[in-house]
Amino acid sequence: MWSLKRPNIQPIGLDLGHDSVKLMQLEVCKSVKGRSLSVVAAAKQAIPEEARKNPARRVELAAPVIERLLAQQPFVGRKVVATLPRELLHVKHFRLPLLPPDELEAAVKREALTVFPFDIEDARIEYLPAGEVRQGNQARQEVMVLAAKNADIDTYLQQLDRCGVVVAALDSEITGIFRAFERFVRRRDDERDVQMVIDIGARRTQVIICKGRDISFYKPVEIGGLHLLDAISRKLAITVDEARALRQRLLESEEPSDGPIAAKRDPVRQAVLDSTRSVAEELSQELSMCLRYFTVTFRGHRPIRVRLVGGEATDPQLQSIIQSSLNISVEAGRPLWSVDTARMRPADRSGAMSQWTLAMGLGLRFVEGYFAAKDGTPRTIVPASPEAQPSPIAIEVDGPEVVHA
Repeated sequence: MWSLKRPNIQPIGLDLGHDSVKLMQLEVCKSVKGRSLSVVAAAKQAIPEEARKNPARRVELAAPVIERLLAQQPFVGRKVVATLPRELLHVKHFRLPLLPPDELEAAVKREALTVFPFDIEDARIEYLPAGEVRQGNQARQEVMVLAAKNADIDTYLQQLDRCGVVVAALDSEITGIFRAFERFVRRRDDERDVQMVIDIGARRTQVIICKGRDISFYKPVEIGGLHLLDAISRKLAITVDEARALRQRLLESEEPSDGPIAAKRDPVRQAVLDSTRSVAEELSQELSMCLRYFTVTFRGHRPIRVRLVGGEATDPQLQSIIQSSLNISVEAGRPLWSVDTARMRPADRSGAMSQWTLAMGLGLRFVEGYFAAKDGTPRTIVPASPEAQPSPIAIEVDGPEVVHA
């Protein structure tokens, strides 16, 4: 029977993305100041180009990378929490009558019989109550339902087994990302706050809006970092790999004080900004529609802040355009805030570390309770903005596909 060497060390969070793999293992530490979190080990590396072009073989081709990272870094054990690939996971939103908790599961399964493109008797069904909504004059309960075929899950587990890991649990990216920030919900006031987390990945963006500890809204938007690179590639007549290297160099050299005047002094930087602006504006419009749908559907407060996570979170142009569209403060999410990262390599713990969000959330899969800041200081409270008021008008806006029962 396999077990961790020390009970406070958690399984490794395994984030196998479109273009890279990230591993993070956490330890729950106890002191007179309370419980805190510390990173045991973390590692990341790009996966082979062939794996990016052939998602069906992504795990197989990434296996040598995962094995090498586990061997090179001081991870404890080989027990992991991984995500089920998005192409295998089906997400639907149901609107059901208000039901007691003990009747909700049966109602979800009845509605799922005719909604998913497979027999749910041969599938795994999970659901998340999203909250009460108004449908006409009636109060309904919106439920987010996640489903995957058992055959797909078994095949994926077999693929992971060949990577030399022991799978402790499979999770969704939705709950993994949310969990990285759920740990900040500690006070009663926090449970009324609305958070908007936007994961901008390579192929798509995932929008998660939650109130307190409940995920109320989720929608994928098919715009991501690759769309920005394609725009640069076309504008400058260079390859996508060259566009990636150029953009990375510009982002690393950018200073907080840099602005439009600085960009005009550098024609290459200005050309990159011009080429990606239309993609960034298209994404911001989609995000604005998601926010409008949430405020209308749930009659709730607007978020007091928007956190960007994922590989594109630190792009200042994206932050500026999204903030202008949403009229809410936008920042790069800091999932490792108040976590001891001393054992991480200096290159991996610089900046906001937004790209570690999913790996960290997966690593917290079996952790419960609250954590103190590593220096013992309390977390600051951000006051609500004047715009954070309930939406008084019901309007039709685009949101996730909803099944009405």
